[in-house]
Amino acid sequence: MGSISSSSTSTHAALVAHQIHLSKLAGVDSVEVHDPFWHELLSFSQPLTKLRPADVEEFMHPYCAQLVVNNDRTRHFGKLLVHVVDMLRGTSAETRSLPLRAVNSLHFTRVLVKYFTEHATGDQIFRLLQGPNDASSSAGSSILGATVQAIFEFLIKSEPTPLTLLLHLEAMNLLLVMASTQLTSHSGTSDPHDHPFLAAMMREGVLAPGVVRTLLLHYMERRPLPPRLPLYQATDGPGVLARVGAAAANALMLPFTLPYKLAGSASGSSADSERKPPSLEAPLAEVATLLLLVLTHHDPGQGGARNPFRAALDACQDTVHDGHTARIAATSTTSAGGKTPTESSGPAKGKEAEVGKGDGGRDSVDGAEVMRVPFGALFDTIGMCLVDDRSTLLLYSLVHGNPSFLEYVLVRTDLDALLLPLLQMLYNAPSRTANQIYMLLIVLLILSQDASFNANIHKLVLPAVPWYKERIVPNITLGSLLVVILIRTVKYNLSKLRDVYLHTNCLAALANMAPHVQNLNAYASQRLVSLFDMLARKYVKLQAKSTDQGTGKQPGLKEVLEEGEEATELNIYTDFLRIVLEIVNAILTYALPRNPEVVYALLHRQE
Repeated sequence: MGSISSSSTSTHAALVAHQIHLSKLAGVDSVEVHDPFWHELLSFSQPLTKLRPADVEEFMHPYCAQLVVNNDRTRHFGKLLVHVVDMLRGTSAETRSLPLRAVNSLHFTRVLVKYFTEHATGDQIFRLLQGPNDASSSAGSSILGATVQAIFEFLIKSEPTPLTLLLHLEAMNLLLVMASTQLTSHSGTSDPHDHPFLAAMMREGVLAPGVVRTLLLHYMERRPLPPRLPLYQATDGPGVLARVGAAAANALMLPFTLPYKLAGSASGSSADSERKPPSLEAPLAEVATLLLLVLTHHDPGQGGARNPFRAALDACQDTVHDGHTARIAATSTTSAGGKTPTESSGPAKGKEAEVGKGDGGRDSVDGAEVMRVPFGALFDTIGMCLVDDRSTLLLYSLVHGNPSFLEYVLVRTDLDALLLPLLQMLYNAPSRTANQIYMLLIVLLILSQDASFNANIHKLVLPAVPWYKERIVPNITLGSLLVVILIRTVKYNLSKLRDVYLHTNCLAALANMAPHVQNLNAYASQRLVSLFDMLARKYVKLQAKSTDQGTGKQPGLKEVLEEGEEATELNIYTDFLRIVLEIVNAILTYALPRNPEVVYALLHRQE
C-alpha cells in the first residue's frame, strides 16, 4: 500500500518516508491524542505545498480509504483535528520563520477531507468527525465546530505577512474543500446532514461579519506572492479545470488541484485576445473571493434560517462614514472618460488598507453590530477585475443585496470605471456563459432604476472605445454606448440564445433609461430605430404565417403543436414590439428637445 507510478521523484520520496506514520494513522490500533506520534505524523520533511497535488492525492488514497473503515474504532481523524486546532491557535503573526508545520498540517488535512467529500457518504462523514473521547477541553464538544472556529479566528485576527501568507492560503483552501460537498451530494438539498462542514460554518454567526470583512479586504488588497514561496508551479500549461466553462466547477474544484493557478474560461474571442494571462501574483485574493461567494450563497435550509455570511455582506457599510476613515495609499488613475476619480484613490492593487484596525472595522449602530469596508477600494477593484466570473458574481451580490453599496455606486461620478468593463463583457457575449450575461444585465437593470444614474451616464463623454469593432465611435457618451450594447445584446439573443428572460431585462433597462436620455448619439439612434424595424418585420412575418394557417385544411397533431409554438412566439414579439414603441415614445415625449438625432433617424427610416 502506498506505491505510486508517478514520475515525480521528490513527491514519492517525501511521502514514502512517511509510510509508517500514515499506516498507523489509517490502522486499527488507536493512538492516544497526546501521543508523540501526532507530532511525528505532521512533521514532513519538506513542504507539501511544493509537491504536485495529483501525486500527493494518488499516494494518499489507499490510506484515506482505510481510515474511513477504521476511524469508528480509532477516531484518529478527530484527534488529528485537535492538533490542527492547537497549531492554528498557537501560530502568531509575529513569527520570524515560515510556519511550515502548520502549513503542512492544513494541507494534509485538506487531502483527507477532499477524499472524504468525494468517496464517503453523509453518515460516514458524520462518524469521521466524532471527537476523541480523551480530547482536551479546548477542543470543545464538537471537534468540527472547534476546527471551523479556529480557522475563522485565525483568518480574522492574524494579518498575512510574507511568512504567514501561505498559511492563510491553506486555511482558506481547506474551508473551500470542506464546502465542496455541494458538488458531490446526490440529494440536491441543503440538509445539514448532507453538508456537515457548511452547517458548522453557518453556526459561526458571531464570527461571520469578521470573516466577510477579512475576505473582502484580501480581495481588495491583492497581496502579491512573496519570492521563493514553497508553492508548486505547473509547467505544462493550464489544467483541465481551468478550461471548464461551468463557473461552479471552476470555483469549487480549483482549490483541490491548483489553488494557486486561478484562470477563467478559455475563449478565442476578441475580448479574450486582449485579456492579460491569469495572474499568479495574488492567489490569496482569488481564493478569498471564491470562499466569500461559497459562504454567502449557501442556503442553510434550516426552517428559513438566514445565512449569517450573506446577512453580513448585505449589511456592511462604508468606512468613510460617521467618523470612520479609510486611507488607501496608491497612485490614482485616470478613468476612460479622461478624468481622475475623486471618490477614491484609484485601483486597489498595491494599496494598504488601514480600516479601523483597532476595532476590526466594526461598530454599533442602534445596538446592532455593523461591519465596515472601504467602498471606494471595493468599487475600483471590482471594476479592475470584472472580466473574471468571481468579480461579476460579487458585484451582482452587492448591488442586489446591499442597499448601502448600491447607493455608493449611484453617486460615483466615474461610473465609466465600472460600466466600461461591464459593457465590454456584454459586447463579447458569445464568449460568456448565459448566467454571467444574466448577472450583468440584472446589475444594469437595478442601476437603471435610479434617475440620477440615467442622467449621469449621458454626461460622461468617452474619447474612444477601442474594443468596439463594428465602427469607430469617437466622443460617444456612456449612455449612448450603453444603449448600443443593450440593443446589440438583444439582436444577438434573437439570433442565438432566443431567451425571453434576457430580452425582457435588456428592454426593461432601455425603458428605464428612455425618459432621461439626452444627446443620444446618431449611431445609437439608428440602432434603436433598426431594432424596432427588425422586430416589426418579424412580427409581420409571424402574423402572416398565422393567418395563412388559419385558412388551411384541418391540421394534424404535429401542425397543432407547431401552431401553438408560433402563437407563443407571436405573443412574445408583440410584447417586445410594444416595449420598444414605449421606449421611443418616452424619448419623444420627455426628452425630444435633447435628442434631435432620434428624430433624424426616424425620418430617415420613414423615407
